[in-house]
Amino acid sequence: MKATSSLAFALIGVAATVGQILALRELLSVFAGCELAVAVVLAAWLFWTALGSLLGGIVSGRTRNHQNQFCYLQGFSGLTLIGTIFLIRAARSLFEIGAGELVTFGQMVSISFLTLAPFCLLSGFLFSLACTVLAVQIARWTKSPGLVYFLEGLGAGIGGLLFTIILIHHFHAVEIAIGIAFLLGVSGLVMAWQTDRSRLVSACVFAMILLSLAFLQYKSTELDMASRKWQWSGFRLVDSQETIYGHIVVVAKEDQLSFFESGLWNFTVPDRLSAEEAVHYAVLQHPEPQEILLIGGGVSGSLAQLLKHPSVRLVEYVELDPKLISLGKRLLPAEVTVALEDPRVVVHHEDGRRYLSLTANLYDVILVNLPDPFTMQVNRFYTLEFFRLAASKMRDTGVFFFSARAAETALGPIQAKYLKLLHSTALRVFPEVVLFPGQTARFFCAKSPGILTTQPETLLRRLRQRGLRLLYVQDHYLLWDLSPLRQETFLAMVDQAEETGVNRDLNPRAYSYNLLLWGSQYSSWIGKVFSALSKRTVWISAILWCLFVFLVGFRRRFVSGDAKPIRMRLLYAVAIFGLTGIALEILIVLSFQVFFGYVYYKIGLLLALFMVGLAMGSMTLSYYPKRRAIQINTFIAIQFIVACFCLGLTVLIVYLQSQTVLSDHPFLHPEVFSFLSLAAGFLGGTHFPLANRILLRDQAKVGSTAGLIYGVDLLGSFVGCLLVGLILIPLTGIVQTLILLALVNLTATVPLLGKMQSAGIMVSGEQ
Repeated sequence: MKATSSLAFALIGVAATVGQILALRELLSVFAGCELAVAVVLAAWLFWTALGSLLGGIVSGRTRNHQNQFCYLQGFSGLTLIGTIFLIRAARSLFEIGAGELVTFGQMVSISFLTLAPFCLLSGFLFSLACTVLAVQIARWTKSPGLVYFLEGLGAGIGGLLFTIILIHHFHAVEIAIGIAFLLGVSGLVMAWQTDRSRLVSACVFAMILLSLAFLQYKSTELDMASRKWQWSGFRLVDSQETIYGHIVVVAKEDQLSFFESGLWNFTVPDRLSAEEAVHYAVLQHPEPQEILLIGGGVSGSLAQLLKHPSVRLVEYVELDPKLISLGKRLLPAEVTVALEDPRVVVHHEDGRRYLSLTANLYDVILVNLPDPFTMQVNRFYTLEFFRLAASKMRDTGVFFFSARAAETALGPIQAKYLKLLHSTALRVFPEVVLFPGQTARFFCAKSPGILTTQPETLLRRLRQRGLRLLYVQDHYLLWDLSPLRQETFLAMVDQAEETGVNRDLNPRAYSYNLLLWGSQYSSWIGKVFSALSKRTVWISAILWCLFVFLVGFRRRFVSGDAKPIRMRLLYAVAIFGLTGIALEILIVLSFQVFFGYVYYKIGLLLALFMVGLAMGSMTLSYYPKRRAIQINTFIAIQFIVACFCLGLTVLIVYLQSQTVLSDHPFLHPEVFSFLSLAAGFLGGTHFPLANRILLRDQAKVGSTAGLIYGVDLLGSFVGCLLVGLILIPLTGIVQTLILLALVNLTATVPLLGKMQSAGIMVSGEQ
């Protein structure tokens, strides 16, 4: 095998992973950071790559000059990656979505499938061509699919590590895409120069590509800012910063500056109403607050409002991304940010939940000043586990505060269920919970009974005693907003809602309700579909499917020597492998998000380690075992091991989730999830070379067989993305999803056992 070919095949993986991470980050900004977008984006990516692989398998079996085709398509694929970045940034304008407006589910699907089609089709097509090219270069041609799979996986792992360790820290998205395109162009040129008879033509074609890329790199900064402006029509783009934790955008309209993180609105300045209401209602509930913990939102002016209370001696402000504070200091008025320099303020650049678990301090007031749990990252601050953690860090007279979207007069059924879920979850931890009505519902929780008050007169008396001069939280607003009639009416609407259980880390029901609220705003059928689905219907459907597969698997109607039934059941097992692999990847990413809250930073590393594991598994099984009977037995055994891995991961996650204080449990560490991602990738990478070696014994069409298996693998992954991301996690949670995956993997072993035994294949020697 030529060194240039090995490098070219590895570059397919590098480009695919870096392109996938870039696309994910860009589309997460378009889709307001919702993790639902991860499932949709990956589904679109896998669908088009699978289709490209299937088409590549068909074409490679009918044409010649595969290496020439590979060279030119590889060089051209880099240009499509750059085009993908620009197309994603233009998507809001193309679909007429206003700046800061949430996209609909239909728009999310349409944008994902439209923008990712060109690059992913080429990526899948190149894989099938690479298998055919390598089959010509090596003596044992049946091993070429496994070797290409290994090289692509190795390149993908290198690309993910390169992105996480170097690229994300020093370059913006356009520069990275152009750099990857340049590498692909050089690789294509070298391969074409070695094999193409028309070297002059090849040189001219690739010279044009490389010169175009050099010009784009020269203008990359201007192109980056210009394309960013496409997403903010009607606003003036003030600043755009890529950080390891997300993408921060600051836009201006008239005299207001608005900050967005990964497409999700964070705060607007000046907005005195929001700044006052986010702080004073909670602090006035405490008779004499001295030490306060503020999680999020301090740059918006909330921190300055806190310091107006004369009894306050210490405010600990926790903000994950330091770039947000530095931008605030540079762009916002001094009267808003001067509080950051106050000697009573201590700023921590840390995930708020992780900091709270590690600190030994106790607080009089803990304020969660974050958006609604529209993402699983934010949902972590609205769960039973977090409420227990917060209660453990409060003094006996302490007050815990959070808020959620509501309505002034009437609540819809879904919104009422959502608020009841939060109320019921808080009551499981705190003996006293008070709910104030309004466009924003405010929840006050006390560690001891008798601390909170529902009387606006009490709050007014404390406001006057502290000498607070506020614009909005004052006499007439308090007396009207918190009148007994309004409080009773609002609480009655919440209490009358259907029982919803509790919101937990591994069963994020508040996140699910926010997705449902978001979807039902734009389309009534989304609400109807999700209302019809339930945990029970999911389990019944899964059990019926498993029974059906078991019955088919144990049937003995088989004609000896006919390979078609074996082929179909092997492809079914490959599809289940693909479904499980991507599901495990998503579940590990989301579990990391639940425990640590900064997966946007680590997603490149987790994907890279998954791909490295994929490469290791592929290389291991490309050569061993050598006998066909042992190959089949090994294939079945690995399928069973994957089911056991799902169950083992379930036990581990449940154990880790039961631990409150991170520092006391060394197993609860980011590197644990890195290892899990590597192990899941290894198991996922073993099936592809084995399946190819088994099927290639019956036919010698390497490209078409590899393309078929790769396409089926990716189509299984496509189904897995949609199934896990859109249905299983929102309805059943992470733990039950893992149990369902284990059950589904067992169904893939039964048809193989039944058919292989009836065919007389599972014997001690060759067939």
